[in-house]
Amino acid sequence: MRTEAEAMNMDKITDGQLTIVVAGPVGFGNNIYVVIDRETGEAAFIDAPGDAAANAEAAGFGGVRPSKILLTHSHGDHTSAIDGLKEAFGCSLHANPKEPWLKPEQIDVEVAHRDEVRVGNLVFQAIAVPGHTPGSTTYLWGKHAFVGDTLFPGGPGRSVSNEALREEIASITNRLYSLPDDTVIYPGHGAQATIGVSRAEYAIFAAKEHDPGLHGDVSWLES
Repeated sequence: MRTEAEAMNMDKITDGQLTIVVAGPVGFGNNIYVVIDRETGEAAFIDAPGDAAANAEAAGFGGVRPSKILLTHSHGDHTSAIDGLKEAFGCSLHANPKEPWLKPEQIDVEVAHRDEVRVGNLVFQAIAVPGHTPGSTTYLWGKHAFVGDTLFPGGPGRSVSNEALREEIASITNRLYSLPDDTVIYPGHGAQATIGVSRAEYAIFAAKEHDPGLHGDVSWLES
């Protein structure tokens, strides 16, 4: 049986001083992202899915030793490698303290809306996007948005209630759809998309009437 690291696909995306290693799938179809400042060589993991070995393989593909984990949310498939990466790399965990599935001692640096998180000379903006989870956070640099499970091609992340769905949609429409059309969405699972395409899909959803209890797996085009 192949390990997660052996089964991964890996690629690099470069935009100016930013390089992104995209690897996976691992765990429950999760993507591994490593963001790298090309000027300093400093790097960070976005979330910690799968096992530490798979994340280390992705970091090695980028030729870096990340010093931080920027957590989008605390569902177990995004946090399973936290302790292993802390041990292997000495990573500090940056996370919103509203996330209910983290131990308080796991968070090294608390992150709130509009905070700046530095990775070398790269400055990522933290955008609070509650709904999928209470402390869901997007990390934005330039036109690259690491959205966790808040937004996917075709719709929002899974919601546990209609109230949570409405909160998630408000986060998406007010804080993500205000970004430029060509901003790239990097979700926790699956393929990338752009804000412009996603916003157009949402317009189809918004033009329809919906069951007042709608929640769960919602599609902009089919729900």
